Amino acid sequence: MVSIMFSNSIFSHKEPLMARRLSAMLLLVVSILAAACTPQDASDNRVAQSDSTFVPGPRLTAEAVAHAVDSLAARIVAEGLTPAIGVALVMDGRTVLSKAYGMANVIDRIPADDRTLWYVASTSKSFTGFGVSLLAQQGVIDFSTPITTLLPHAQWPSSVDASKLTLANFLSHTHQLNDVAIVMSAAYTGAFSESQWPAMIRYATPIPGRDLSYSNFGYNVAAMVIDANRPEGWRRYLDSAVYKPAGMTETYTRISGLEQSLIAKPHELLTDGSYVTSPFYKIDATMNSAGGHLATLHDLASWVTVQMEGGMIDGKRVFPADAVALSHRLIARQTREERKRFAFFDREGWASGWDIGSYRGEPMVSRFGSYSSTRSHLSFLPKAHIGVVAQTNGDLGSLATDILAAFAYDLEMGDPNARAVAEKRLQALIDKRPAVLADIRKSELKRASRQQPLNRLCQTSPGPIVMNGTGP
Repeated sequence: MVSIMFSNSIFSHKEPLMARRLSAMLLLVVSILAAACTPQDASDNRVAQSDSTFVPGPRLTAEAVAHAVDSLAARIVAEGLTPAIGVALVMDGRTVLSKAYGMANVIDRIPADDRTLWYVASTSKSFTGFGVSLLAQQGVIDFSTPITTLLPHAQWPSSVDASKLTLANFLSHTHQLNDVAIVMSAAYTGAFSESQWPAMIRYATPIPGRDLSYSNFGYNVAAMVIDANRPEGWRRYLDSAVYKPAGMTETYTRISGLEQSLIAKPHELLTDGSYVTSPFYKIDATMNSAGGHLATLHDLASWVTVQMEGGMIDGKRVFPADAVALSHRLIARQTREERKRFAFFDREGWASGWDIGSYRGEPMVSRFGSYSSTRSHLSFLPKAHIGVVAQTNGDLGSLATDILAAFAYDLEMGDPNARAVAEKRLQALIDKRPAVLADIRKSELKRASRQQPLNRLCQTSPGPIVMNGTGP
């Protein structure tokens, strides 16, 4: 039972190639996660996290931590785990490392650098969650208000008493509604305009039980709440009220008008272990409030800083401390044991756009995101004043982002075994690569076996092919 604490691409029938790629990508992700989370690895991770008997050394200087993280990030790319990785390290309110490694696009030989735009996927929820926290801090809305009051024109499923659902339920994934229509349109097809979303809620179906159930739907609803209270809409509101005050001048909720060569493209892992650039299928209509932002490392480091420092950045207060605290306040606890652990980190539950948890007993605020082969990792330890941004564009690099962040935190904690643990984790990931490649080969062979040659009629047909009574 959940405890309530408060009072991506165009995917359609016209693109079977993308459907196959998405299917293959899902198989690959499952393979990587299965390879990375064997019982033995899980045991090793628990020991590494829960061991409070180690004798910490003195805290390393920020420059020493940055140098070590820099070295590990470079090795991740050199080992072929991802075409590119972008890393930012923030300590004590300042960015001590912001660097990109490898290729943003291997086909066109475009290197990743300071100007590279990284797709942050579900990390976008932290922006939207903070946006509604600002409105709540200003007294414009209240998390405990029934959603029917906040969205009076929305249409709800007849089997659901929406008056018993609050904004907090949607922010914490405890609304118990399974939506396909809005989520698929928002993330993949762009088939429906956002103005149609309130009426489309009626197609959602109830989910039995009361567990926290993660999805994009709650943050699509949060955008509707912003739209209902801000005439400029959620995109322009976030731009003026969130990004600009934080100095985030290169964070975008659009694709149009951007130099496409700046985007770190997704990459497909081939059976020989190399990568090939994949199309970035996102369009303006699918850059949504639950997963739809591009940003530079500089901007993401600024976001971590201002959140970690309670609304302060560069010695200036840009957000009310109460708004930041509200966005980090636990709303719902995660009760299902299998969902309490993510990679090397413990997760207690959900706040407004953020995962709330800990690393080795140290409070941790985080948000992760994945789309195609890209991965976004943002996290920080507020008491220790250290935060990490890690962005990759290759499948095997997904877990590497977490290894990198844990390494930085272990170093800051003064763990004398930090380097040895990071090395062990990285080597384990490298050692799993042959099994992942074997799974890709197996998937490709299976797919090839299903290919059927065109029959004689199709091969010699002189006229246009007619489907469902219409021409091509």
